[in-house]
Amino acid sequence: MSRVVINNLSVRRGNKLAVDNLSLTLEAGKITALLGPNGAGKSSLVLALAGVLPVEGGTVEIDGQLVSAKAPEVIRAAGLAAVPEGHRVLAGLSVHDNLLAAGFGHKASVAEEAVADVYGIFPELAERKAQKAGSMSGGQQQMLALGQALVARPKFILADEMSLGLSPLIVKRLMGVVVKLAEQGTGILLIEQFTHIALKLADEANVMSRGRLTFSGAPGKLIDEPDILHRAYLAQ
Repeated sequence: MSRVVINNLSVRRGNKLAVDNLSLTLEAGKITALLGPNGAGKSSLVLALAGVLPVEGGTVEIDGQLVSAKAPEVIRAAGLAAVPEGHRVLAGLSVHDNLLAAGFGHKASVAEEAVADVYGIFPELAERKAQKAGSMSGGQQQMLALGQALVARPKFILADEMSLGLSPLIVKRLMGVVVKLAEQGTGILLIEQFTHIALKLADEANVMSRGRLTFSGAPGKLIDEPDILHRAYLAQ
């Protein structure tokens, strides 16, 4: 079974140790929730795993391949794709060109096939393939951001606050796609502001505070004992 093994990872942003000696394993076909207050280090973890932020210490392996400190394109090719917070798209390009850009490095025929698969998942994007990405709604841009990750046909997706600022209907639509991807074998790291949604979907739950994991276990335990999560928010 494919897995991402994060071992004693530390990441610094400026003078702050944003991720402090963190260990976590992501498994294929499972949704792993990562919860915690703003500033806990969740987004820093995602950016480090994706190769955007430098790793100060520790290792990251994808199916035994050491990828910590590798370039983003190497990590992406190894099977890990990130959907960063803030539905980041290339605003001046069309929907179709955004997706093709995400397939950079692949043969044109492979990229086109992957883009067609994304249109199958999100018909809303197929209807707007010539539209400038920046002119779409926030929900449509988030679909596009997830679609960009899917063009790489990753084994694992890091989804950072996909629901931020979106309507409940769009959130339901996106989370439905996340569940289907997991059912098809993709491993998901789900960072989510709506804890009730994350805990409902997750196979495993983790709580992060001040760069460290303060809880790892069954989602049901956090539902039954909400004080565990509350303490993390108070500590931050």
